[in-house]
Amino acid sequence: MKLTIVKPLTVVMAFLALPMSTFAASGAPSWLQETMFASGKINTVVMVVSTVLIGIAIWMFALDRRLGKLERRMKEQTNAGQH
Repeated sequence: MKLTIVKPLTVVMAFLALPMSTFAASGAPSWLQETMFASGKINTVVMVVSTVLIGIAIWMFALDRRLGKLERRMKEQTNAGQH
């Protein structure tokens, strides 16, 4: 993975993790807390959403690599045609 991609991705992930602590301090239990947290289903929801997001990130990374290879191949063919 290129270093130019890793730094911005790390910063974005850090900013996404910051609001997590503010949601912990809430007043009366809401519908979400009564149903999802009490039954333990929230863990399943978080895992499914995380899996989908990680899958999309991996797919985008692989697609970027494939497109890069195609671009290099087309550039090589263009340069070979000019000589």
